[in-house]
Amino acid sequence: MTKCFWPIDARLRHWHPVVLAKRVTRKPLAIQCCGVPIALFRNAGGGITAFYDRCAHRRMPLSHGVVGPEGVTCAYHGCRFSPDGTGYCPTTRSNRFRIPVFETKLLHDVVWVRSRDAANAVSHDLAADTGVHPDLAADDHVFGSVVAKDIAAPLQLVVDNMTELEHTGMVHKQLAFGIGDYDTVETRCRHDDESVTIFYRGRQRPLPGYLSLFMGLRRGDVYVQTASVSFTPPCASYRISWTVGPDGSTRPFGLRFVNYYTEVDAERTSLFSFFYWKTEGTWLHPMPRLAMPFFRRLVAAELERDKAIIEKMPRNEASLEWFQLSRFDGPLVATRKLMERHYAPACDDRVAWDPAPATVVGAVGRDARA
Repeated sequence: MTKCFWPIDARLRHWHPVVLAKRVTRKPLAIQCCGVPIALFRNAGGGITAFYDRCAHRRMPLSHGVVGPEGVTCAYHGCRFSPDGTGYCPTTRSNRFRIPVFETKLLHDVVWVRSRDAANAVSHDLAADTGVHPDLAADDHVFGSVVAKDIAAPLQLVVDNMTELEHTGMVHKQLAFGIGDYDTVETRCRHDDESVTIFYRGRQRPLPGYLSLFMGLRRGDVYVQTASVSFTPPCASYRISWTVGPDGSTRPFGLRFVNYYTEVDAERTSLFSFFYWKTEGTWLHPMPRLAMPFFRRLVAAELERDKAIIEKMPRNEASLEWFQLSRFDGPLVATRKLMERHYAPACDDRVAWDPAPATVVGAVGRDARA
């Protein structure tokens, strides 16, 4: 078997959401995750296979190939690879290959990938991520839908925006605070070695009458949000509720969002927002199938506004020394420190995947032949 080294970013030791499942068909789909090229396709059994998107022979992207009963055939020289990554070239049948295969799972109609080789190869302080965020499980909130956005901006700028609420008054139109409400906002931020927790409470901006009616909210209600942000991999969980005035009872309606921020490459980020709601005791509860498409559009519109503003931010003026910060920017400083500790150090860490005989760790720029 020809010996090759395949550089796989160590950040792929974690499970990352990469694409909506409906986009994956029998035709290979080219994606990137953490800068690593991956080809996704439906295999003969209907499951999803994820290959390193390069042929071992001459590095032709396998996403240009054809899926057949035995796997993928490369468009360049006809090399054939089975779902376990082993393959051969029909022009020289003695030439046997193996390419990396990524683990896949389906959750909430999204395809997730990770590299078992990266998980096994990294050192103890970069321990493998064996699951996904616990808030993706059901509790008193019912899963509603997922909204995905491809954002033409580095991961850092996306996380900066999505973990603060100060922009809400200008950028958003519905939930949380209006620009004139910030004198009422209470904010706290605390962090430990694993996560940053952010708390906001303040007067809810006036909502359209139909939203107030169906969500069971009234003018003068207080918006309450607790967010938890972590970086193994980058994700944030938001729990949102409303109270009757500053010290009143909690309204029946509630929301929960779990946002995953998947780094496509150094200049692009995919946002996957999984949202859940609690509707019992509101007018929404008897008609979830009718209400959900509308509410999904509302969430998608708000996230589209995030996308638009993030893409306007200058890339070369994003370090902290350029900023004059306010009382709302504690989360920005805390999340940047945590990201540097848990995620950014892996940026230059490549797993040299050696199909025979073992996996080692090192910075590898080119293939090596035995």
